[in-house]
Amino acid sequence: MKWLLVWMSVCFLAGCATYQQDINEGLSLAKKGEWQDAEGKLEGVLNNSQDQLLYYMEIGALAQNQGNFERSNELLEQAEKLSDTFFAENFSNRSWALLSNPRQSDYRGSGMERVYISYLKSLNYLALAEQEKNISKKRQLSDAALVEVRRIDIKLNEIRAQNPSYQDLDAKENQAFYMKALSWLGDFYTGGRDTDKFLYRDDAWARYMAGLQYEIDGEFDDARISYEKAANLYEDGYAKQYALPSTTAERAWLDAIRMMQKGGFSQSEIDQKITAKLSADMQKTLKQYHKGDAELVVLEHQGFIPDKSEMTLLLYADPRAYSLVLEPLHSGGTMDANDSFRWFTMVYADINPLNLIANYKAGGAWGTFSGIFTKRVILGRPVWQQLSSTKVDKLLTEQTIRVTVPYYGRFTLDQHQPTLQANTSAIAPFNNSIRMTSLADIAFQEQLAQAQRDIYEGLVRELLRSWLAYQVASNVEDKNAALLLNLIGQVAVFASSAADTRNWLTLPAQVRLTREPLPPGEYTPDYKVNGKAFSLGKVNLDANKIKLWNLRNPY
Repeated sequence: MKWLLVWMSVCFLAGCATYQQDINEGLSLAKKGEWQDAEGKLEGVLNNSQDQLLYYMEIGALAQNQGNFERSNELLEQAEKLSDTFFAENFSNRSWALLSNPRQSDYRGSGMERVYISYLKSLNYLALAEQEKNISKKRQLSDAALVEVRRIDIKLNEIRAQNPSYQDLDAKENQAFYMKALSWLGDFYTGGRDTDKFLYRDDAWARYMAGLQYEIDGEFDDARISYEKAANLYEDGYAKQYALPSTTAERAWLDAIRMMQKGGFSQSEIDQKITAKLSADMQKTLKQYHKGDAELVVLEHQGFIPDKSEMTLLLYADPRAYSLVLEPLHSGGTMDANDSFRWFTMVYADINPLNLIANYKAGGAWGTFSGIFTKRVILGRPVWQQLSSTKVDKLLTEQTIRVTVPYYGRFTLDQHQPTLQANTSAIAPFNNSIRMTSLADIAFQEQLAQAQRDIYEGLVRELLRSWLAYQVASNVEDKNAALLLNLIGQVAVFASSAADTRNWLTLPAQVRLTREPLPPGEYTPDYKVNGKAFSLGKVNLDANKIKLWNLRNPY
């Protein structure tokens, strides 16, 4: 029994190393566009009970990239079911993870990931509908795509109901000073940071895609409503939050106005909206749409969402200030080390007044300054006395405990302007793509929003594991055996400390939109960006119809 903790720790350490290595190998293949080989690698590492949701999401996305739309939807439907059931029944495995390793708990997914399960399914149904020759089956597949659109709407409404809106954030900025002060005081024990700004509260791009799908289906009023929702979200704060161009809102307003033109609105209403919402350049774009035109719409899903890394913190006691102190483990001047330190100072470092005071009392003026490099958890005398009664204070003064948390390193998005060529001498190449969303930034900010929870869960987990190992050694009567067992336990617990770095890695980093009205006819469109060329092949564009090109660019 006394060797059980050591054995468990070694097994978990080996398992984590294998997991991360295989994930990286699979992702490297995906980044080369080798979708099938990537699937084989990821399928092996994710085929376990804890990673079921990840398995279905990753393999489902890779199946879509291979053009296997039916299989993709079968996999994503399983992900849909799991993403709605984990929340109610994960207590037992999360308790086990608290004693062992966070990867031992079921992966639950984020709000964004739940939305993009339905997003990918809707694209699958659209692709299947386009391939289908039977009119009745084509209609069924188109309806199925709209069902996924409505699922997206339900999911986003649930997320929006739980989080403050952009209007709420604006009101918070403009509230009276005493209200700000109360909020400020309430943030002392949550790191002093307003995480509301980083929350995923709605998705303008998903709303826009709902409009596009309604338009494809000929439901112009529903399309107008969705385009307007997207436009308002882009304007209210979505574009600013995720560093998107201001033309995102204008593009959505342009398409809402086109739906007004098709929906029987008066010309005065349309002109009023054009004047209020569209710049001169976007008004020129609107004039390029003519009755009877076809339209080619390119959705470039580019790159990959960044993967999480693991940061090591050292936990020790400061009895003079009745505090626990967390300090990042410095590991040289590598880029990863610099990124982890930047993340620590941005998210965790002691910048609120209570912690500054505690740092000052513990170490004078230098102690205050050193708070930039530490995270102090103020317990107070009553809690410290409770720790003393269980000998946790002795544990913390005799050894340093390792706590690990997830973080994102620096990443850059491709900024090259794509070129769309219709490959006909009568039509010049188009260079008007717009970056409509950044899933990379959404994931990054979601991690910022939950960083305080991560560090406290990690702290509790490692304290508990170290205390259990300490208790096992303390109960051994032979002093030499007790010392040896304590040393082995410390090393095993220290080495096996791990953070949950799982996320849906085959999602794109960003989505760029290109929409071009074209005369009906036969085309062989090419899409070029950053030295890479993609061809749609020969297609017939029919009058008053939209041809959707779902382009997965891994580079």
